[in-house]
Amino acid sequence: MRRKVIEQGNGTLTITLPKKWTKEVGLSGESEVEMRLHKSNLVVDALGERKEKEITVNVDNFERLSFAKFLISCYELGFDSIDLRYTKATVRSWSHDDEDIGSVISYYVSRLIGFEILGQTSSSIKIGNLSEKHLKFDAIVSRIFFIIEENLKHLNECIDSCNLKALSDGEQRHDNCVKLIALTLREIGESETMTKQQSINYAVILNLLDKVVDFIRYAYKYAMQYKGEFSNNTYGAMKYALDFFEGYRRYFNKFDYKYIADLDEIRGSIKNIFLKAIKSNSPEAGIVSQFDAIVETLHGAIKPRIIIEIEKEEGKE
Repeated sequence: MRRKVIEQGNGTLTITLPKKWTKEVGLSGESEVEMRLHKSNLVVDALGERKEKEITVNVDNFERLSFAKFLISCYELGFDSIDLRYTKATVRSWSHDDEDIGSVISYYVSRLIGFEILGQTSSSIKIGNLSEKHLKFDAIVSRIFFIIEENLKHLNECIDSCNLKALSDGEQRHDNCVKLIALTLREIGESETMTKQQSINYAVILNLLDKVVDFIRYAYKYAMQYKGEFSNNTYGAMKYALDFFEGYRRYFNKFDYKYIADLDEIRGSIKNIFLKAIKSNSPEAGIVSQFDAIVETLHGAIKPRIIIEIEKEEGKE
């Protein structure tokens, strides 16, 4: 897109902004934009926000075909966020009998280019537009943290209530998160605004989060296979893993060195539980080892976040 440079008084040069873009990002005559230099390029970031088109609907009376028609209609009408609420865990159709509602929704969402499942609970699934037109790096990273934390909490709740059948959606939850991580890694690779150090260290953190998602999936699997009653070791390790993840998310978002000592203390606590489980040859060692692996993996993401912060501070000078 070309623009003619206009010379104003005192040698000042100006250009006009594309009307379509300003409308899309919500800019008006009184708005401000952020400008920064990147090599020989001038990058303009809009501070205005485009208003997203959202819809919420109860789908308890939907059959399989209803989901197909409804989701395609919302897609064609330009909705950015679709929040599906339900109380029934299965969907019935003449061709497929009873199916898990999450699997049905996942199937049809996979056919909508740019759309992904952004969140899932026992009574709702949120679908969002992640096409490049709407992609915001910080927002997607926050969503990744949210989904992983949501999956850990779901695991905790199911083990606490001994409702292990509810863990059967572990693979689906894993796949939804992995897709988001892959999308964000692609954005890093194509970014023209990130420095080399930022790209490397954000990629390291995201790849470690990808491993955490794998360990959560294994924890789901081992918990479903376990036949006995869970001991305090499992409950303790489970709690510490969730505490560590919540602590790391806080450290990542609101960087402060003081959080590192808190994380290290939790790491020591879960390591003691893991070693006890191994020494006692506990049948729950497989589950406990996954919680320990979550913490050890995330611990490795502390240093990359420090490097990002140091470079950020140096850029202000």
